[in-house]
Amino acid sequence: MQATITNSSRATGSRSLGRKLIFALIASCLGLLLAAGVAELAFRVLEYQRSRSFKYEGQGGVWVSDGRWGWKPNPGYYHIVTNEFDMRGTVNELNMNDVPFVPGEDESRTRIFALGDSHTYAYGVSMEQAWPKVVERKLNADQGADSYRVYNGGVTGFNMHQYLLRLIDQGPMLHANYVVLGLSYATDLYDLLPPDHGGWIYGGDRARDYFDFDSAGNLKQLHWEPSSAGAGRSTAAAPRTRQLLENLATFRYLRRSPFALFVGSHVKVKGQSLWPNMEVIMEKEPTPQHEYQWRLFTALLDRINEEANNQGSKLIVVGIPYIAQVYDETWKSSFAGNEKFSRTAGVDRVRTLCESRAITYIDTLEPLRARQKQLGRWLHYREDAHPTPEGHEEIAETIVRAGVVQQH
Repeated sequence: MQATITNSSRATGSRSLGRKLIFALIASCLGLLLAAGVAELAFRVLEYQRSRSFKYEGQGGVWVSDGRWGWKPNPGYYHIVTNEFDMRGTVNELNMNDVPFVPGEDESRTRIFALGDSHTYAYGVSMEQAWPKVVERKLNADQGADSYRVYNGGVTGFNMHQYLLRLIDQGPMLHANYVVLGLSYATDLYDLLPPDHGGWIYGGDRARDYFDFDSAGNLKQLHWEPSSAGAGRSTAAAPRTRQLLENLATFRYLRRSPFALFVGSHVKVKGQSLWPNMEVIMEKEPTPQHEYQWRLFTALLDRINEEANNQGSKLIVVGIPYIAQVYDETWKSSFAGNEKFSRTAGVDRVRTLCESRAITYIDTLEPLRARQKQLGRWLHYREDAHPTPEGHEEIAETIVRAGVVQQH
């Protein structure tokens, strides 16, 4: 009888302990959800306060649809203020963040056509502080005359497809002696997949021309006409997850914290990290899912070089690194602990591609790293992550110092 009572008491005690553990687990989950909700609310308040400093004046610079390029910056004056920077300039009639273009006016000058994305356009600095215009001033200062003209053909969100299209469309009217491609390691090896290979990251819902391989493996020009909103956006799991996270103020506020960088570079979604644009350029050996990107990038680079040569221009590729490549703290918080990655892997691969094709390659990674260590501060905005005026100055100085642009 005593044994029966003892066993019954043990069973009752076990059920009681089990209930307590379940209740504790539920309470912990509810507590975490409550804390996450409070944090999200707090970060939204902080974000709102910061957004109050944002100001846009004018009509220039905003995206307007273009059936061939996808979009282009609207002509006109612009003035943008955020909590980090104050930028202003004018987009001219060729949809360039540049001074007005006057046909025939520059025939006596050495002409340089700069192509690129927001790191060339350049978001975060005023028109005259963007590296193409700084290069122009430095070259003219060296000559002691107005001998050079640099056309800034960079556009926020553009990729390798659009660089080639812009060169085809506007190169003949500029008669450039040099085409300088500002290769952005932030996105140019990443955001180039056509719709049937994953889709674009930027402007995927806009009609555009693009390039892909035909059945024989040759590059051909195609046209994308989205059948519904968002139809051309990336369908890959990691980018989609990242886009969902972007809806959270907590993620937006903490995304460049050491913890977030660690999570973003280590957590995998279907084999790809939550920082896929960095992953593709830091892999020592491209994974099978990234091999197509490198193959298409190489074909587009070859086509840009061919087009430049056909126009009588010499192609120069300028590698513009991103924060995980430049800053030790960001590198150590993200990919440094994985032997499969190297902060120079993509740079080395692109340099080799250029050298094998007799394309001049200028690396700005080491100069930016050296300058940052010398100054003791970032050459990119901490939140926005685009180069500061000092960053653009160093990029321009590296290009001029290379001595590959000669007067014609």
